[in-house]
Amino acid sequence: MKRLFPVVLLAAVLSCGQWKVTAYQSSKICSLKSGIRPGQVHIKVEDHGLLDLSFNIRLFGGKIYVTDNVLKRVQILDRDGKALVLIGQKVPVPSGDSLIQSPFNFSVLGHIVADSDGNLYVQNRIMSRSGGGGISEELDFSPSYVLKFDGEGKLQYTLGKTGPPNIPFDYIDSLEVDRKDRLVVVSRKFNTWTVSRFNGKNRDFTVNFVKSDFRDTEENRVNQGKIDNVRIMRDGDTFLLSVSYYSGLRFKYRKIYNYSIPENKITRTIMNIPDPKNELFSVVDNMHLYLWNVDEGQTKFAICNMEGNIVNNIHVQAGDRRVYFRDIQIDDSGMIYSYQVYKDRVEIMEWK
Repeated sequence: MKRLFPVVLLAAVLSCGQWKVTAYQSSKICSLKSGIRPGQVHIKVEDHGLLDLSFNIRLFGGKIYVTDNVLKRVQILDRDGKALVLIGQKVPVPSGDSLIQSPFNFSVLGHIVADSDGNLYVQNRIMSRSGGGGISEELDFSPSYVLKFDGEGKLQYTLGKTGPPNIPFDYIDSLEVDRKDRLVVVSRKFNTWTVSRFNGKNRDFTVNFVKSDFRDTEENRVNQGKIDNVRIMRDGDTFLLSVSYYSGLRFKYRKIYNYSIPENKITRTIMNIPDPKNELFSVVDNMHLYLWNVDEGQTKFAICNMEGNIVNNIHVQAGDRRVYFRDIQIDDSGMIYSYQVYKDRVEIMEWK
């Protein structure tokens, strides 16, 4: 399984002193106990203090989505942590419980995203014969299919690279859904990145980027570019490419490009960032870029407009040292959520 040392990350920002910095405070949405019952999640902390992170948590449309690779299931929870839908192996529930259960045999669960109708797209990695029951780094890069379930956990169809599941995806970096409920899959293999958009079962766009696509000249020197992130705009017709440029092994700068799907090309450069710590994290409402960086236990976001100008800075204080792992996410409205893993529970927070 993926092994994480106590207190792993959060992060963000262009250090720019003239801008006001807003310190966000957290409030707890709910707490999920460690266990196997509906509404719980499997947490395994080894004797030497390493966490086997076998689950992931996302928030979409006021609901909480939990994937669990030990229990081989996907759960949909309300904001109080009550399980509404469970996809996977059936479990006993008290008489009269309203939990909807949908049997399914998952392999290795990866990314998950929900559309506006509550349909789920779930990455299902292909288990190698030598994989056993755990999640190794090798399995993280194994090929995958994407499964679509309706809001009650019933399988609708399976997607591969071209639509029907004839060819699996390479390593999936992210799954996103645009405002028209089209699925966008960002996948990669070695030095190749692919962005594919699906309208239902049909792939209506795809583009491949290779390392040689990004070279830049600085003072008569050619710097080699390497994609480090791809973020989808909510209109589904545009995405952002974050490319880091190197002279040999030395980082020089990062550029963020705007790519138009209708024009099928990069249309402009949005930002040129000289600091390697300032990474593209998210795009909110097609209007603002969130850059992030770790600084002494704080998550610092620099919010920039589409002209590349900083309009605000946000700090999120990490705090509690008892936490084994933290993760953070931002929805399309700009609401910041996080979850933090303790030995016996997971706490889900919102920040504002």
